[in-house]
Amino acid sequence: MAPKLDKPSPKIAQPEGRRRCHCREIRRTYPRPIPPTLRSQHPRKQKGKIMSAETTELLGLPYIVPSQAQKHVTHNEAIRTLDALVQLAVKSRDLAAPPADPAPGQRHIVADGATGAWTGKEGQVAAWLDSHWHFLAPNPGWLAWVEEEETLLVFSTAVWIDFAPAAAVATGGSMLGVNTDADETNRLAVKSDAALFSHDDVLPGTGDMRLVVNKAAAEQTASFLFQDDWSGRAEFGLTGNNDLTFKVSDDGAAWKNAIVIDHATARVAFPAGTPYREPLTANRTYYVRTDGSDDNTGLANETSEAFLTIQQALDVIYGTLDLAGYNVTIQLAAGTYGGAEKIGAQVGLGDILLRGDPTTPSNVIIGAAIKIGGGGRLIVDGVKAQEASSMSQASFAATGNGIIEVHAVEFGALTSGGLSHVYAEQGGVVRLLQNYTINGGASRHLRTVQLGQIFAAALTITLTGTPAFGTAYAQATNLARAGVNGCTFSGSATGTRYLADALAVIFTNGGGATYLPGNSSGSETNGGRYM
Repeated sequence: MAPKLDKPSPKIAQPEGRRRCHCREIRRTYPRPIPPTLRSQHPRKQKGKIMSAETTELLGLPYIVPSQAQKHVTHNEAIRTLDALVQLAVKSRDLAAPPADPAPGQRHIVADGATGAWTGKEGQVAAWLDSHWHFLAPNPGWLAWVEEEETLLVFSTAVWIDFAPAAAVATGGSMLGVNTDADETNRLAVKSDAALFSHDDVLPGTGDMRLVVNKAAAEQTASFLFQDDWSGRAEFGLTGNNDLTFKVSDDGAAWKNAIVIDHATARVAFPAGTPYREPLTANRTYYVRTDGSDDNTGLANETSEAFLTIQQALDVIYGTLDLAGYNVTIQLAAGTYGGAEKIGAQVGLGDILLRGDPTTPSNVIIGAAIKIGGGGRLIVDGVKAQEASSMSQASFAATGNGIIEVHAVEFGALTSGGLSHVYAEQGGVVRLLQNYTINGGASRHLRTVQLGQIFAAALTITLTGTPAFGTAYAQATNLARAGVNGCTFSGSATGTRYLADALAVIFTNGGGATYLPGNSSGSETNGGRYM
């Protein structure tokens, strides 16, 4: 009898309608907790209730839904969208048409007026993925880095705008615009009705608040500029030097200094004038240069500080200072200058000296008249006086009780008719106090009229080149007086030696008829005396 073989146990079939429970698979697929209201139900009955939509609410990424075929397609679509959005950096934001040969993954922000494949996609992010353009509509708050511009943008409401604060945090702070765009010139730009800077009461700080404006060097500018319709009207600060300057302008182009505070002495100057005079507390020097400016302070021998004209220096001294017993020097640099006129007395005792180069006066030329009147006083030293521009009367003219004292000078040619080297009238006085040189002719060397007086005593007067005097070397008329006594003349001249008329006196202290330079005898008329 054959042995009995063990048979495998038959499979027990599952009853019709019974299926294995998939709770474990569902939990693995959806790890988030099932809402309490659904826990009592079998998972099969929860279909369509765990997810209320097929895409995420923010980025619109597709969900993988239960019983979905080809789940990888949905998954890949979501991955591709994330790949385009995460760390969003676009190539540009100014293209309205797609580039001809985009690189895989290349992204752009579509500009206005989009055409071609980008038509109607203005403001969206266009990404070249799988050889097609895909478009992502931004939401407010999205950030995008523009590679070509190295600029961070933020999507605000309906447009992309520069997000300078974020760029400042990310890159160390190159520009910041508040309610406006910053640029390479105005790296901090603010449009606002008001701006507040206050002490720190949060951390807290020290209780102080200091706004610092720094410049690189003395000749640079650190200032506050006030404009009207973008045209400058007022400015204060360190403008071209280290003095504190307040200036104004009527047109934004021509500026005038109103107040200048010297950084070394703290002295206050009012270049445009003031009803109050500055009392001097020490001797002072004003500088005049051919490359200066009358808008400067005149207080330093630099282009940015010196005056341009002698007239400006005299206006400041006579118009704004109380000398208070101190002396003021007007120092001229080498070059040629125009004349100046000042009618009126100075305020306060002290001397006013116009000085060039006493060693070589010809280095500093005054080409027009220096005229002092109305009780004014001036000392002149180290200049050459000659006609370089239109002038009247004389190189040095004292009128109306004005006084001019002349030290080491040279007298050059005055070619226009009727001009004199030295002139005095109406109580004006010119005193020649140091040896001097005459190397050019004139109508007269000395002329005094109407109670004017000229004095030259015990001097050596050198004549070079035989200067010619068309009227006379010395002329006095109408009760005037010219005193030329005890002088030594070196060289010779041509012309009449003297003319004394109308009760005027030319006093030589017995010098004789040929004492004064010239080659023609002088004359006395109408009670005039040569003696």
